[in-house]
This record gives sequence, C-alpha cells and structure tokens, in this order.
Amino acid sequence: MQISSVRIENFRCVRELELDLDETTVLIGANNAGKTAIMEAIRIVLTRRWGQRGTGFTEYDVHCPGEAIDPRAAPPVRVSLKFEEDPDEPWDPDMVAALEDQLVLSDQGANLAALRVTCQWSEEKEGFEPSWEFLDAAGQPLTNKSQRATNLSNFFGYAPLFYLPALRDAADEFGARDLPPAGPSIIMRAQGVGS
Repeated sequence: MQISSVRIENFRCVRELELDLDETTVLIGANNAGKTAIMEAIRIVLTRRWGQRGTGFTEYDVHCPGEAIDPRAAPPVRVSLKFEEDPDEPWDPDMVAALEDQLVLSDQGANLAALRVTCQWSEEKEGFEPSWEFLDAAGQPLTNKSQRATNLSNFFGYAPLFYLPALRDAADEFGARDLPPAGPSIIMRAQGVGS
C-alpha cells in the first residue's frame, strides 16, 4: 500500500498544496520552496509514537503568513493522505479484510484508504491537539470511524514509513559515536546517497 496523493494545508511554508504521487516521485525546487515541508508533513502523520520527542505537530509547524500572527489563532494544520489500489496490482485480500473499517471503494471501484490529521490549538488542553479521521471517496469523514478511537496501529502496519532526509554534509549529521569501526567508508556512501 503506497500513498497516491497528499493534501497539505497550513503547514510551515505550505499554505495549500495537493500533490499526486507515483511509485517514485522526485521533488525539485529552490531552497525554502517547501520540499522538506512536504516530506515532514507525511512523516509526522505516519509517525506511530505521537507524544514522544520529535513527533506530532508543534507551534512551529503552523503556517503563519506574518510575524504578528499567533500560531494558536491561525487556521489548523491539515494533512490528508490517500492510498488507492492500482487495478493492475490488487491489494492483498487479508489486508483488505483487516482494514475493512478504514477502506472504501473509489469511483473506479478500487479500494481506497484516506486519512486526515488535523492539528489545532486547544484552549482546554493548552496545547496543539491532533485528531485523526478516515475519509470516504468524496473526502468526508467516515461515520463512527474518526478520532483517536480508531485503531491506527492496525492501519500503520500496512503503511510503513521509511524516511531518509537528504544529507548535505554527512560529517554534520553523524559523529564519531554514531559510526562502527569502519566508519569513514559509511560516511562516503551516505554522502553519495544524499548528493
């Protein structure tokens, strides 16, 4: 199961973006164009351990068009991911059965899973509070299948995330403690991957 499209609203430098993804998608653009923001939005949504350091949305993730804007008063961050079955590569029947509460049929009759995470300031909790919703083919919340009560761990088992950010300088990314005895050769390979 792979992501077929992503929609991002009010996240970092991205005011609003809808992007269709292929099996391989390359993001090219100038510095500060939003490439990393797109990847980070996807990473945060698919992170399984919300609440631990480095996970979830923070006030710094809220799109604020001016310095005078308070992130707590800004529109909520919304990230939607869509996973759509390719007719030439049907999804495993066991997976479809296991995710029956989160899947719907697309207009073309293919299995579809759409997940939206919204994060906004909560006065009651005095923090940015996320909520999860699975959506139908029209983008509307599935009845009785939203919020944290949904068994997301079951869904995430079929949506693995492998995230490797670009390395501009591997020496800045890794220290002597991070490397096994043959460390320098690994750094050279890491630099080649990130170039």
